[in-house]
Amino acid sequence: MNPTFQTVFDLTGQTNLIQPAYWFFAIFLLPGVVLVMLAWLAVRGRWRSRRSLPIFAAIWLVICACIITTEVRDTAAIRNAVVAGEAQSVEGCLQYFRPGSPYGTKIATGNEEWSVNGLIFNYGSGEIRPTFHSVSTAGGLVRPDSRVRVSFVVSPAFGRREIVKLELAPHACPVARQVKAFDHP
Repeated sequence: MNPTFQTVFDLTGQTNLIQPAYWFFAIFLLPGVVLVMLAWLAVRGRWRSRRSLPIFAAIWLVICACIITTEVRDTAAIRNAVVAGEAQSVEGCLQYFRPGSPYGTKIATGNEEWSVNGLIFNYGSGEIRPTFHSVSTAGGLVRPDSRVRVSFVVSPAFGRREIVKLELAPHACPVARQVKAFDHP
């Protein structure tokens, strides 16, 4: 008996949605601009911090530029792989399932994680990535008894599998081994 799949996430037909989170970059660039202005005022006004503030501002901007460049290149590589039809696919029942935190966490231990045919998929609700990141505890549809059909691209910068299309057949499999949140399988 073939299970009936429903598409719950699909970027393969809408590759223009695979974009970097420019608004998120602005959150870090805005303090950099303020730091540059303060550094300029410090040098011009001969403040006591006139030597350290420009150095700190320069370091802040260099780090931001490196991170932003990495994110933009990685997102472009993912989009280009999807456009070129290079997304890989896997289908099957989940081997294990670890629910994620419904709130964004600063560390990956709060991410939802599951495995199908030996491939591990990991994502969190607080991510800004342009790919799938809807955890089950916050309304996501992946459950331990789901049969999944996943199309993904391996991120060149981070080496993880980024889900670009997800199809589910709910209640089509035996319940996968459940791992407690924040534990590793």
